[in-house]
Amino acid sequence: MEKFLDIILQQKRLIAMKINTLVILFIVSILVLGCSEDSSKERKPLVTPPAKTKTAKPVTQKPDPNLGKKAKPGYATKHERGAKRRETIQDKFDDNGNMIERTDKMFDKFGEVIKKNRYTYKYDDAGRRIEQGYSATTEHDEPIMSNVNFLKYNEKGWKIENVFISYDENGDEIRWVKNEFKYNSDGRIIEDVSYNKEGIRELMVEYNIVDGMMVSEYFTNYNKNGEPIKKKTITYDKIGTVTSSEEETLK
Repeated sequence: MEKFLDIILQQKRLIAMKINTLVILFIVSILVLGCSEDSSKERKPLVTPPAKTKTAKPVTQKPDPNLGKKAKPGYATKHERGAKRRETIQDKFDDNGNMIERTDKMFDKFGEVIKKNRYTYKYDDAGRRIEQGYSATTEHDEPIMSNVNFLKYNEKGWKIENVFISYDENGDEIRWVKNEFKYNSDGRIIEDVSYNKEGIRELMVEYNIVDGMMVSEYFTNYNKNGEPIKKKTITYDKIGTVTSSEEETLK
């Protein structure tokens, strides 16, 4: 009889343990479902974002003319475009082997021509360059600008004068300046003076050369009447480093 009661008690304990386990699983499932519902809810930001700016008119983007284009191979970088430009160079020479003309083209990164360049040269009987010109046009040969230099030499073949004239796209003169040069016995320039078209001084640069080395430079500016008004002095050490730079008002 006692053994029968023990068996009944053990069965009741097992049933109670199963019931407790089911209750615990039920409670855990409710907690998990509650957490998932909370996490699915939209959380409010810690900082309230500023209100959107209201504009009276919508902003419209201008269409990019190159939209949809891709840079052509070999035109993406300045180095590559420079290489392509060199490939377009065409030179002409006279019977003495002097270059008298050079042309080339410049490109954008899409491989389109953006400028055409033309350089021209003239020489005297001694083979010295006495004139050099430059002109730039668009890809459709419309003028952009141009300039020309006229050069003179002394009996030693040293350049003593350069006249520079530049023109706009309409061929109107926009700049005229003449530079005159003086040399020391070694053929080094020691003075460079700039004049306007009326022959009035605008700037003088003097180079102080000692034992073949430039030790100082002097820049003198002039007013519209050709009178000196300001002077700047720059000095150098034996390796060419600037050691001082001073300016003074002359008038």
